[in-house]
Amino acid sequence: MKKIFYLILISLFIGGCEKDDDFFFENPVTEGNIKLVRLRADHNTLLPDGKATMKFYAEAYNILELPDYTPTYEGDSAIYIPGIVRDTSLIPADLLPTGLFRLLDDSGNEYSDFSFSTTDTRERTIRFRVEAGELTSEEVEIRVRPLPREKYEEIEIPVIFHVLHPAKNPSIAPIDITPETVEKNVKRLNDVFNGEATTDPNGGNARIIFRLAEYDNNGVKLENPGIHYYEIESSVVFKESDDYQIYVMSKGSTLMYDYRNYLNIWLINDPRGSSFIVRGPNVIDQPENPIPGLNAGALSATFPERPTDIGFFVNMSHFLNPLQSADYFEISTAMAQYLGLLTTRGVEAYGETNFVNGDTDYCSDTPYYWNDFSSVFKNNSKGNSTDKNTLYFTSYNVMDSYSYKNSITVDQVARVRLHLERCPSRWMYKSKFAFTGKLEDRK
Repeated sequence: MKKIFYLILISLFIGGCEKDDDFFFENPVTEGNIKLVRLRADHNTLLPDGKATMKFYAEAYNILELPDYTPTYEGDSAIYIPGIVRDTSLIPADLLPTGLFRLLDDSGNEYSDFSFSTTDTRERTIRFRVEAGELTSEEVEIRVRPLPREKYEEIEIPVIFHVLHPAKNPSIAPIDITPETVEKNVKRLNDVFNGEATTDPNGGNARIIFRLAEYDNNGVKLENPGIHYYEIESSVVFKESDDYQIYVMSKGSTLMYDYRNYLNIWLINDPRGSSFIVRGPNVIDQPENPIPGLNAGALSATFPERPTDIGFFVNMSHFLNPLQSADYFEISTAMAQYLGLLTTRGVEAYGETNFVNGDTDYCSDTPYYWNDFSSVFKNNSKGNSTDKNTLYFTSYNVMDSYSYKNSITVDQVARVRLHLERCPSRWMYKSKFAFTGKLEDRK
């Protein structure tokens, strides 16, 4: 009898667990659930060149009233007075009704693709808002800035990649750097520095062409343009990343091509090292007339004193596979630092800060931030609090962490070009030797 009872019980349990028909709810959120809408933009200024584009992002929020029983104390007694707290919660975009939002400007123009660009060069401020049913967001002001006054002459920077292959070592996996990989990275440099990789609202064009050298330091034609393969001796062991710099320095002009004719980039296979090692310009033509934010002095007779005075190091694994880390490697970031651009992130440590006069990098069109939020969507608030003066922006810049890293701004272009004009260690663009191999073209 017990067995029969257990069989009946099991059959009921199994029957109760049979899968019901699936129910799918399309747009479970209705307009009535939405209590607040907000609008943010990529930036607060826009370049009127017809290419720079301001993108807008609308958000919807629900406001819940929840009971609150925060205690108050009188002596040893706790008294609970019931109250209400309001909790504002962001509604996921995929739960919102299709076509909920409308983006409009202060003239009533609607932008169905939630973006705006212009070739109208009049300086002005345009106010945008988003509507959802009867709800309207606060306005976002976008200032149309002037076009750059400076018209730069296009220059070519000769680049040589020294591919340093360590002797065979079981602990170091070999990495094959092909001409195609080098060409791909150089194309990326040219796209970023010439505004071809972005629609950044403030993206600039530095008119710099990075070109692979065709001749080596002795005027001999290179088998592969821009590539110098070099095998490190089996007796050499690198314990620290700095050992690579010491080794390169010890080889002199074999691995350090003349900085007056070449930009040196050393590709190293260092599994323990960072993605790149770089420093900005440290010599200037007129030390008595310094460039703000650039720590540079006169050119000495012993220059260069280290490889990073005249080039930078890149780890082969990142060069080959930039996406291997969360904040991925971008060769344009290393190049931008080499040409003197500074970080956009505010830093405070040991009583010192890089935040000077409301900025970190001496470029007014690059928003600073304190927390990258591991996201391209940032704001310039300090801590977790925001207010009406908080600037929300999207990271396109190569000097931002967790960014699209596909742009330098108009003001950054001006800074790079100033360094190229004033810093002798960055004058390789004045030489044609790397492209001709002729002694008369050597600087």
